[in-house]
Amino acid sequence: MNRRVKRIAYNHSRDCKIIFSDFRNTFLEKYYPDNKKAESLFRKDLTKLAANFSYLFFFQYSLFSELWFHRNIYKSIILSGETDNFEESIQQASLNGTILYLPNHQAHIDSLIISWIANCLRVPQPLFYAWDTLARRRSAYLMPMVNACLLNREILDDRYPCSDPFRDTREYHLGYTILIDKYLNRMLSLGVDTLIYPEGGRTYSGAIREARIKRLFKNVIKIQQNPGYHKTISIVPISLTYSLVPEAEQLIGSFHGGTIIPPSSLFHDLQYGDDLYRSFRPVIKTKTDFPLIKAYTGKGIPIYCVIGKPIPLNDNPSISLHECFEIVKKNLKILPHYFIARLLLADPAGMAYKWKASGIQGLMEPARSLRNRLQKAHTDEAFFNDDGLADIISIGMEFLLHGGYISPDGCIQNDQILKYYANKVLL
Repeated sequence: MNRRVKRIAYNHSRDCKIIFSDFRNTFLEKYYPDNKKAESLFRKDLTKLAANFSYLFFFQYSLFSELWFHRNIYKSIILSGETDNFEESIQQASLNGTILYLPNHQAHIDSLIISWIANCLRVPQPLFYAWDTLARRRSAYLMPMVNACLLNREILDDRYPCSDPFRDTREYHLGYTILIDKYLNRMLSLGVDTLIYPEGGRTYSGAIREARIKRLFKNVIKIQQNPGYHKTISIVPISLTYSLVPEAEQLIGSFHGGTIIPPSSLFHDLQYGDDLYRSFRPVIKTKTDFPLIKAYTGKGIPIYCVIGKPIPLNDNPSISLHECFEIVKKNLKILPHYFIARLLLADPAGMAYKWKASGIQGLMEPARSLRNRLQKAHTDEAFFNDDGLADIISIGMEFLLHGGYISPDGCIQNDQILKYYANKVLL
């Protein structure tokens, strides 16, 4: 294992005592004086919020998993940055104080990918915020290993009814958010690098949502502006683009059905797609070696990670969460099956006819038309070369055929999955 560029002076027992003592003085004595039940419940809440910073993190997860995908996930990662010296800039940002990672939320393996990046760059493993609905069943052992700060969804998310009437009050909700703020404040003060998903959760539609964690972000700004805080908090936007086949069909189906089902297991979108992920290799031979094409022929289904330039908050005190998240959006990529899904949905009958009649050549002209509407920042140079575009069509169609999302003659078999992929194309 690489030696880290800094050590964190984190002590689970000591820090929890300090946090709760401050919480008791500022909140409990005012809203719940001498209330033993409230004190007991908030102590339990803090226990779930407090990560244990295990040194095992993703290694045990990948080495002992029964699924091929878990054992090979890190071989699929393609890491790059907005600047040539992004490795040094991330290390320096961590040394100067603390990093606040802001990635888009693609699937439930995102925290593992960020853990891999941290290990690769020799910075400390980050604390990351996650809903407690993930820490169940087979995934319960994993969450502490990736330093999860588990948020109670029944308290913070109106879509999930609270099962405990005592906690389902305005006062308790207020106390819980104050407890989160105090824990975050303590961690950032200790220089603990932290990960928060700006969208507040993964998207079931495939579309990139607007940033929602405004309250947490404002609290981070406040911490940086505190005269007693002498470190630098640096925002690091991270853009994740990949496909986890079949992207949790049950979750996508629930979205299209107008309901939201809790992801009761971290393996929800891994188990069903493992065989597909392992076996997918483009059948039609590619003609070019553009980076996007090579990534698919060499890795099967690549995981793209683009790290944005660190944004020090002491130099950018008025920056907004929206501005930071725009950098994440700017660095996302359009993958072949995203592109083809958008193409097919534009004219399902017409595209099926063109595919059946002329194959790849039949889709070239509409593909050029769609390509010309794309934002160039999200595309690869292969899109602007006819042979490269033909390879993209080849890979995208083979992917959708392999998953059974379209039939051999190009007819759509699963419009929900195609809509999911199509929504990832930013026009």
